[in-house]
Amino acid sequence: MDADAALEVVKQILAPQPLTYVEQLVFLRTWQNQLYREMAVDTGYEESYLKDIGSQLWHTLSQRLGYPVSKKRLRFILAEVANQSGAERPTTIPKVALEKPLDFPGSPLPFQSPWYISRPPLEDIAYRTLQQPGSLIRIKGAWSTGKTSLINQLLGRAQQDSMLVALVDIRQADASTFESFDGFCRWFCWSVSQQLHLNLNVDEAWFAGAGSKLSCTIFMQDQVLNRLAVPVVVVIDTLHYLAEYPTIASHFLAMLRSWYEQARNRLEWGQLRLLIAYAAELDLPLQAQQSPFNVGLPIDLPLFTTDQVKDLVKRHRLANREINEAEVKRLVAQVGGHPYLLQLAFYWLQSGQITLEQVVDQAATDEGIYREYLHRLWAVLQQSPPLQAAWQEVLAADQPVTVEASLARRLEAIGLVQLEGGRAKASSPLCQAYFTALYADL
Repeated sequence: MDADAALEVVKQILAPQPLTYVEQLVFLRTWQNQLYREMAVDTGYEESYLKDIGSQLWHTLSQRLGYPVSKKRLRFILAEVANQSGAERPTTIPKVALEKPLDFPGSPLPFQSPWYISRPPLEDIAYRTLQQPGSLIRIKGAWSTGKTSLINQLLGRAQQDSMLVALVDIRQADASTFESFDGFCRWFCWSVSQQLHLNLNVDEAWFAGAGSKLSCTIFMQDQVLNRLAVPVVVVIDTLHYLAEYPTIASHFLAMLRSWYEQARNRLEWGQLRLLIAYAAELDLPLQAQQSPFNVGLPIDLPLFTTDQVKDLVKRHRLANREINEAEVKRLVAQVGGHPYLLQLAFYWLQSGQITLEQVVDQAATDEGIYREYLHRLWAVLQQSPPLQAAWQEVLAADQPVTVEASLARRLEAIGLVQLEGGRAKASSPLCQAYFTALYADL
């Protein structure tokens, strides 16, 4: 089977979800036995970015086919699929003899993943908004609460409705990208055009003398919106990473707000649908009319409800582990409705290597399954003495306390506190117990 035929088989397996330009690039070069570092040299993409794209592609293929797909097994598996289906998309998904093992939690869930737990009516409200010309959706949620998974569900539905989508993850930008606002704008435009398969030379289309904001705006209008003439969803994920670059953040956010305003009276800008996701609002001196944080549809991503937790238990097929509702309530009492922490517990429970009693009893210790999550929080606190002092103040209080606003937002973003009327309290007994014991030992 040649590369083009193999690519067609993959497209049929994944239909109706289309392959992006970069996914096709990674697949074809993998078929040619290229290493990721060789792809990076040839294409100009970061090696780590190509690895992430490849890993996600193999993961999605694995889910569709029902058995593991990897870079090494790709040729064999696609040959088998082609033989079974006459190079057409199988009418039934092949099954493996053994039950497919769970993927380790932590990665965003792809569109139509059987592990995605809906939070109605949130998804439907968000998608109805996305269908409106010039719409803006703001998704806010702490670490690992499902922001990108929700984005994937919305983008999947958008693609089914023939919208074009481009997802810009701020984390994928190199440090050099943030040396100037102009450099950041060029990177942003290049990233959008690549994902829309436009393959434009941004520098040739740039109006340097007009300034960065106007150049970026005209590029989006003339080279993207007018050229495509269909709804385009542009996602800006992990927006909070711009907090480290306040000058760039201020200009960029003001520009996004201006695009939203232009959609009110310019037909071509109505084709743009903006979706931004962040862990915490950026603490910037933006005037009200310059901020995108006070317009559009706000979504504060909620934690799982009792019914959603029950649904998650059912999907993990834990009935054979003799786990009863009372034991699940003990777990929820420790971690709340935090999606990642619950999924992590159910992953280990399904493996049979640990009991729910052990999970709960060891949860707030360095012997428990949450140690890496808790160590990550500790590492963030150590980098900022003011943040650590604010967290200790929360721990010492019996009631929610008033914490300096920017510190409270940062604690909320990493999942340590919940804010009630501007006052902070520990988000879960897990974090409260672990750090109380930790500080007592210091």
